[in-house]
Amino acid sequence: MEGQGLLEGLIAAFASSVAELREATLLRVDDTTRALYAQDVEAIEATVRALEHRLRDIRASLAREAAAIPQVEAVVAACTLQQQHLQHIASHLPTYLPSLRSPEVAGPPAAGGAAKENSRVATNAAAAAEGGGAPRKRAPAPRRYITGDELTSVSSYMRGRLTADKCNAALDELAGLAEANATMVAAARRNKATGPDRKHAMWVAFNVAPHDALKGRSWVLESDLRSGAAVRLDKTGKTLLTLLRHLGRLQEVRVHADGATHLVYVLVE
Repeated sequence: MEGQGLLEGLIAAFASSVAELREATLLRVDDTTRALYAQDVEAIEATVRALEHRLRDIRASLAREAAAIPQVEAVVAACTLQQQHLQHIASHLPTYLPSLRSPEVAGPPAAGGAAKENSRVATNAAAAAEGGGAPRKRAPAPRRYITGDELTSVSSYMRGRLTADKCNAALDELAGLAEANATMVAAARRNKATGPDRKHAMWVAFNVAPHDALKGRSWVLESDLRSGAAVRLDKTGKTLLTLLRHLGRLQEVRVHADGATHLVYVLVE
């Protein structure tokens, strides 16, 4: 029995040695496997170096950004100050800025009105070209624009749906028509009016313009508004003219000529 136990112990020790040898054999690698592992290690090292380089770049970028923070704060402060100045300026600006040309509102005028206006411009240009010496320069027609507060002070039944922009666009258009009339009258008085509106220009110059209430002032005939874009002889146009007259921008003058009464709108300075 004792010999059998020794034999079993010897067999167990031998089996344990075989197992250890197997594990040691598994740990051994050939040259090919060792080269593969070396390539993986080199790739990992290259990746780590790239990450370290990227980390250095990020740190340098953060340092630059941190150094630029005071400059950015100064720019923000300057922009805030400028914004306050612009808001102060905007709060004191009128709702409609002056312009030397009438704005195009409500689309282009009718074909007949456009032809009439073009012929009038052509008449004035021809008269200026043939006039020889330069005529006396006339002051532009007054454009006293309406503010929003001023329009709000008017009763709602008189104001209707009119806005300050529409009223000021109408003033611009009336001023442009008045300046065209002044040029046309000046050309007719020098006998330099030409074109299809020559007869009308002569009639206005010698039957309407000499009226005492119109001398030295800017005015528009009611018939001139038939070709208007911002002011027309319809219900809205009549309301607009009434509102402008109520606010002291226009004055109605009735001129008697050729046995008839003609309504003239004078721009008030």
